[in-house]
Amino acid sequence: MSNEARCPQCLFVSRQLGQPTPCLLHVSLACDPAPSTTQKPDYDEPYAFGQSRPNVDRPGPFSLREYVRLQLLRTRIQDNPSPLDQQAQGRTLSRR
Repeated sequence: MSNEARCPQCLFVSRQLGQPTPCLLHVSLACDPAPSTTQKPDYDEPYAFGQSRPNVDRPGPFSLREYVRLQLLRTRIQDNPSPLDQQAQGRTLSRR
């Protein structure tokens, strides 16, 4: 990219700094990185979102071990709910 002014904002910034400088709108155009010629291997496995829920036959994006651990954690949380989750006992604010 040349350092010549592109717009009124570029002219203003250049005048204030005393050297040809692009404005904020054109800063990203100043340094176009060279495209990388090396291909990085893709280790991600494809997963289609919005399909059926995970089950034993198809545990979703998890390995079988991770899926079992998630199921155990879920049952532990359901078996031992927090006292803060229980409904409040005592007077209600509504009158009967």
